[in-house]
Amino acid sequence: MSRAWAGGSTRQWRELRAYVLTRDRHQCQVPDEDGRVCGAPAEDCGHIVPKAEGGQDVPTNLRAECEPHNARDGGLIASRLRGVPRGWLW
Repeated sequence: MSRAWAGGSTRQWRELRAYVLTRDRHQCQVPDEDGRVCGAPAEDCGHIVPKAEGGQDVPTNLRAECEPHNARDGGLIASRLRGVPRGWLW
């Protein structure tokens, strides 16, 4: 667990997440392999450019994501970062 989540989410993050979900009409914005937006019901909010790769918590870097896409993106990032000492990232 990253230090950012060690104490749970902040009010600022919850408000930003709610804004992004409303903006995206609670529909997953992750493009599928054919380039079309998924469109499945979304209750999660994910980073387009991951924080571990320099992404920020700003609306332009966030999108609504369905649970499968949100879980997949986290797994892809973790697999890319295997072997990188945590102290370098957090």
